[in-house]
Amino acid sequence: MQIFKQHRAFFVLYFVFLLISGYVMVVYSKSSIHIYFNQFHNIFSDNFFKYLTHFGDGITVAIIGLAFLLFNSKRAGLLIWLTGILNGLISQGMKHWIFGETPRPNKYFTEVYPTVLHYVEGVDLNSLNSLPSGHTSASFALYLSIAMIYQNRRVDNIMFLMAIGIGISRIYLSQHFLEDVFMGSIIGVLSAIVVYSWLYSPDQLEKPSLSSPLIKKLF
Repeated sequence: MQIFKQHRAFFVLYFVFLLISGYVMVVYSKSSIHIYFNQFHNIFSDNFFKYLTHFGDGITVAIIGLAFLLFNSKRAGLLIWLTGILNGLISQGMKHWIFGETPRPNKYFTEVYPTVLHYVEGVDLNSLNSLPSGHTSASFALYLSIAMIYQNRRVDNIMFLMAIGIGISRIYLSQHFLEDVFMGSIIGVLSAIVVYSWLYSPDQLEKPSLSSPLIKKLF
């Protein structure tokens, strides 16, 4: 597909992540993976990931989508919003109706596999609806959408780092397991590709009204 050629930098990094994390999940149990990563805690990382994780929530998606709608183009804003909606429907549907009773690390390591973990102060931990990670799916949907809007290799690299950083934050904060982040990333990436393929198809690109922003100039 043309999307993969145009954004090779993002997808190469993403496929490397899938291969490495997939291998790790096959070889090791989710509990041993989480316990291993949980030992790498320090004050800086606690604060860094506590705030970084918010860049993958629904409010962030809505605000960034509005900014693109107003100042970039209606098509770009719609890409971010529609991708966010599609991703949310899929991830939340799976989270609540298919894997609703899947325990998160907080519950899993208290009741299923009793182990003392390091938790970051000030982070409210959830107990259920672990699979998939909603923040991870939203971040990959959002930041891949932004990468596809700009068509720039440097932007691809930065957007991938943002998306994977938020995914890592969910594991670091013990809100999710690696498998949750893995599945969430796939949902987010597929959502972005589907919506982009429609909004930026030749038929849709012929609609000039979508190519201009709602506000053409700030001043």
